[in-house]
Amino acid sequence: MEYPNSYLAQFVARPNRFVATCRLNDELIKVHVKNTGRNKEILKPEVPVALVKSANPQRKTQYDLVAAQVGSRWINIDSQAPNQVAFDSIQAGTIQLPGIATADILTLKREVTFEDARFDIFGSTATQPFFVELKGVTLANGPLAAFPDAPTSRAAKHVATLIRAQQAGYQAYLCFIVQMSAISKMTIYAQRDPTLYAAILQAQKAGVHLLAYGCTVTPATLQVTYPLVLDLTQVFTEVS
Repeated sequence: MEYPNSYLAQFVARPNRFVATCRLNDELIKVHVKNTGRNKEILKPEVPVALVKSANPQRKTQYDLVAAQVGSRWINIDSQAPNQVAFDSIQAGTIQLPGIATADILTLKREVTFEDARFDIFGSTATQPFFVELKGVTLANGPLAAFPDAPTSRAAKHVATLIRAQQAGYQAYLCFIVQMSAISKMTIYAQRDPTLYAAILQAQKAGVHLLAYGCTVTPATLQVTYPLVLDLTQVFTEVS
């Protein structure tokens, strides 16, 4: 996916989880942050950031903050982006769903409800319906990425519902989209959220497929490009 009207700026501060102050062409402006997570490892004073200007003149903030540069690596933090790029990548065959041939997919829809959850993608072949729940990943230490960056009861709830969908005859997938380049492996940050880690282990035993994909990222683009090793035994340590 490509963002139109992209501009480079510098991050200054984040007074709350929705708004940040950035410096664009020597002017301080308020922007909307397209990720309500903490992102404390990413959004540090003076780091380069990518802003996308809105076409809506009625908005209180004219720009969205969608990516930041940490070292030499750009990290996309747009929480809505994984859904779009994953949907497109399943259609194109870049994301391969185990047990489902891309050519056999007859239906592919976004945001479909099952019981008490709304899964990101529903699809079906002539004989097999399936759900895909997506999680964006923005935390890393070198070539190792990890999820989550903060405890998330919502993700644990989604995993529990994926298990029930699997038991009801759907094929269920939990797919992690790592929104940065130069990653070779991914893990679950068990120390950060042991409840989620236990739920994912249970899901794997129940037949839910776990997938992870890396991306190519620039200030204005995000593209799913390759599958990653997902190692649930790998211990993650944050950069100090």
